[in-house]
Amino acid sequence: MRAFLVLLHRYIGLAAAVFLLLAGLTGSILAFNHELDEWLNPQFYAASAVGERLPPGDLVDAVQKARPKLQVWYMEYPDEVGHTALLAAVARNNPATGKPYEERNQVFYLDPVNAEQKGQRYWGECCFQRESFIPFILEFHYNLTLPGNWGLWLMGLVAIAWVIDCFVALWLTLPRGKPFWKKWSTAWKVKGGHAYRLNFDLHRAGGLWLWLLLLPIAVSSVAMNLPSQVFKPAVSLFSPIEPSVYEARGRMPADELGATQLSYQQAYNRALQEGKRLGLTAPIGELYYSFEYNFYGAGFGQHDTEAHGKSWLFFHGTDGRLLGQEIAGQGTLGEQFYRLQLPIHGGRIFGVTGQIIIAVLGVMIAGLSVTGVYIWWRKWQARHISKARRPV
Repeated sequence: MRAFLVLLHRYIGLAAAVFLLLAGLTGSILAFNHELDEWLNPQFYAASAVGERLPPGDLVDAVQKARPKLQVWYMEYPDEVGHTALLAAVARNNPATGKPYEERNQVFYLDPVNAEQKGQRYWGECCFQRESFIPFILEFHYNLTLPGNWGLWLMGLVAIAWVIDCFVALWLTLPRGKPFWKKWSTAWKVKGGHAYRLNFDLHRAGGLWLWLLLLPIAVSSVAMNLPSQVFKPAVSLFSPIEPSVYEARGRMPADELGATQLSYQQAYNRALQEGKRLGLTAPIGELYYSFEYNFYGAGFGQHDTEAHGKSWLFFHGTDGRLLGQEIAGQGTLGEQFYRLQLPIHGGRIFGVTGQIIIAVLGVMIAGLSVTGVYIWWRKWQARHISKARRPV
């Protein structure tokens, strides 16, 4: 049994090492993604006009009037004074051809008081200029910037393997024979010495000391990449999770989804009305529209800073009726657990302290990947030298 687990740990580690190295380093940066992006690109975020904010619908209309080939699908409506609104737009369908115009996905930053454009950039553009650095790192961390859903599936499978390996690695540190605690205590120590011994101790002890942090990050990685395919079905074995609005409407025939009639402003007003009825006190920080499934989503709060996750309301794009709600701290245990995954993954569940922990943990994950590969390489080298020295 132990020999099998050793092989399983070795080959899972080798297969996932590069991906975890990249995910760890990019995740360390993304622990402060909003703060870093504002530091790198202050011109995008500073709004100087004084007065009442324009309604969200006016900002959407301003972008679409200036760029008639684009349609806004997502916006962040600021609650902070002197902060711009963010609006993301994609290509509109050309009525003559029925196909999208040849326009790239763009993000606009508008002064919420007078709709003056403060900045614009192409989302996910490669690679390391100030304007594109954080958006590129976000896309790379999430799906390696691979086309379609290939990156999501690949990183999701790596995350599943990582969850399995967390338990395998823990099992392999357990000693054989007695006294158990005295023998196991050595696995928690870094004794140092020559390079191989030092790397082995760092890999084993580092994994043990960080285990209770590594496992939640691995589990939340599965939730981020494969929510409906793996995470929700697994959690539903213990506590039910209702299908999301995306999932429910994705199963409906296209002719039953209806046509778009509700404007952004009407959706915003409906969200204010329903939010007040449900006792949601945070301001609406996000609003988006699903062109594919004809519904609006309104998020209460800013930048996923709520410890229990952000609350969302969803409205039909034709008549504005409430389709669903995801209220932080409410629902079944399975639903509450699922909504915690994003705050856990970004560390914001513990505020700035959590963000710092995630930033450090990302570097440690990269270090565990490097030490694991080094240990394998030294053992592989030793086996080949031993084989070469055997008499024929």
